[in-house]
Amino acid sequence: MSILSKLSRSFKIAVSDAKSRDTEIDELIHYSKIDVPLEFIEIIKEKTELEIMVKNKKYIRIWGASGCIEMNSAYNIQKYIPDSLAIGDDECSNAVLYANGTNGFGVYMVSFDDLDANEMVYIADSLESFFVKEEGIDIFNNVW
Repeated sequence: MSILSKLSRSFKIAVSDAKSRDTEIDELIHYSKIDVPLEFIEIIKEKTELEIMVKNKKYIRIWGASGCIEMNSAYNIQKYIPDSLAIGDDECSNAVLYANGTNGFGVYMVSFDDLDANEMVYIADSLESFFVKEEGIDIFNNVW
């Protein structure tokens, strides 16, 4: 059962596009400096450019494979946060990324204007913990 089919009631998918193609996923895997978590690959094999409302307050957008490469390159994310991969944003000014930070490997947020590992805010251990168990949901909604 996919993460998207197990979303907590605090999340509502507002918009989504078709899945990433296998060739795009392969490109992302080769592009990324970290091992792309299987949970993320499973999500983008189902839907991309997801816009998900979080507790009727704020959106989280999950990019597809090509979007990840495009945005990570455009913002030079790995230059500033080497062991990371941005996978989305909050439709404002913050990136959502997998990274090794103060709480170990997990899902973090950081402002696109201040890409610095020391500025990352820990959200959850994984997207599954966030979307299914609501780990870090209030932190996400209250960041900047």
